[in-house]
Amino acid sequence: MNVKKKIKAGVIGLGVGAHQARTLYAHPDCELVSICDFNKDKLSKIGSEFFNVHQTQDDKDILSNPDIDLVCIASYDEFHYQQVITCLQNGKHVYVEKPICLRKEELEDIHTNLKMYPNLNISANMVLRTCPLFIKVREEVSSFKMGDLYHLEADYLWGRKEKLISGWRAEADFYSIIYGAAVHMIDLVLWITGKKPVRVKALGSNKIASGTSQKHNDFVILLLEFEDKMTVKISAHGGGVHPHFHALKIFGKESTFIHDYTNTLWIDTSDFNQKYRHESAPYPEKKLRGQSLISFVNSLSNEEQKVLVSKDDIFNVMSICLAAEEAVNSRDTVTIKYL
Repeated sequence: MNVKKKIKAGVIGLGVGAHQARTLYAHPDCELVSICDFNKDKLSKIGSEFFNVHQTQDDKDILSNPDIDLVCIASYDEFHYQQVITCLQNGKHVYVEKPICLRKEELEDIHTNLKMYPNLNISANMVLRTCPLFIKVREEVSSFKMGDLYHLEADYLWGRKEKLISGWRAEADFYSIIYGAAVHMIDLVLWITGKKPVRVKALGSNKIASGTSQKHNDFVILLLEFEDKMTVKISAHGGGVHPHFHALKIFGKESTFIHDYTNTLWIDTSDFNQKYRHESAPYPEKKLRGQSLISFVNSLSNEEQKVLVSKDDIFNVMSICLAAEEAVNSRDTVTIKYL
């Protein structure tokens, strides 16, 4: 009888990475080998949840460990690129928190390295794809029940000003609210519509964090243009007065979908006297977010299993993010260049 070899995994960064460590520890096809965080107290506290899992404050202990097959990278944004490259060059699959990197040349380098190591794979933690509500919306759109789409609005309402004005985001030489927040809505729009924009316009401001140690934009608004003339407005509110929420409006020729803090509903007629339809599919269902990582592990164990977030998905979304950041800085319309 052949015993299936388990995927040996390590996790770097125990913020969101703590959830990833728990997911890997519980996966029947995985063995969680090592966890890493520079904060000794956090490392010890999270580490106490696991039996016989190595703890380290040095990421090199995981990146250079020849026994580890998969690394989950949940460190600060500025470390992602080098850790991803080191993983690939050391023969490891990668599951990385957004953003995968911060600069165009870094994205190109990761793309090149993946071509050099075709047996390795990469995925990212785009968790909105696991939400039952958004899955339902995607099904409605893909079955053309809404008719041809002409406009979408997707708003990331973070409502966590304290995370912007203190900690690593405020201390970083460069922080992007596009890469940290708008990225989720960009991915959601691409996933729901199955389309890629061709151009982007953008504006940003730092009025919310003004007077604090956060010197980068805390708000951005993007306007995406598609080849078929569909448009998408995406905004990311870093510190506005609003609970954490992902608002979405979709306008089609046959119906309209609205998901905001007060209601989730479908509108099928312009007749004011006709009732709208309430949508009851669950949101946000955070307990399901581990499905993104689980799908990646399953795809590594079985090549026939489809991963929830593919290589192409990652590069497409990051290409848009890079163009949007350029558009914010230049105040010009930027043509999106995909890898």
